[in-house]
Amino acid sequence: MTGRIVPVAEITEQDIRAMYALMQTYYEQTDEAVFRRDMAEKDYVLTLREGQEIVGFSTQRVLTVQVEGKDVSGVFSGDTIIRRDHWGEQELFRIWSQFWFPYARNYEEFWWFLICKGYKTYRILPTFWEEFYPTYRQETPAHEQAVMDAYAKALYPEEYDAASGVIVYQHEKDRLRPGVADADARRLKNKDIAYFCERNPGHALGNDLVCLARMDVSVMKRRSPAVLGI
Repeated sequence: MTGRIVPVAEITEQDIRAMYALMQTYYEQTDEAVFRRDMAEKDYVLTLREGQEIVGFSTQRVLTVQVEGKDVSGVFSGDTIIRRDHWGEQELFRIWSQFWFPYARNYEEFWWFLICKGYKTYRILPTFWEEFYPTYRQETPAHEQAVMDAYAKALYPEEYDAASGVIVYQHEKDRLRPGVADADARRLKNKDIAYFCERNPGHALGNDLVCLARMDVSVMKRRSPAVLGI
């Protein structure tokens, strides 16, 4: 399996069709026109391939918002899918990290703008970061909350509920198919999964929890840079 990040303009029509087909496997209520429009709004696409076959992808957008009177930038991750037989592997996130952490060094302050409709995505944060938000471990600091509010309002001005920190969609929205990321009683024993489900009770309907992590190795777990090769 090989991965690379390329500008969205380099993605072929064949790739787009393959990515949408992969998304349909794990999401219901998808809309190809919406998928294509969302991709066109992104700057980069990460693809994972076995030979020429796409087995995973993630769309990426560099976003700058105004926070407390200054520009704050980060990378927003959009649709992200990996084929079931590669679940648990770190290749997609490793390729992502090796591109974006060096990119972040061009900025005084650079963030990962992340929205999560499933606990599997949310768990990336406690796996690799010591500091991320929101978390059961501590309250979100004022600056980080302001950053989260700013980017969520920029992307979803009519649907972001600042009080809950959740994007509550007012229209039919793609959502994970049953069996993809079900939070059963065993999984809910994990504090991070339980916290995610508590904060985003409508995740099964496709609602997204707004999350944030600083793109700086100093706030990551000690082993993370070595594991990810950054």
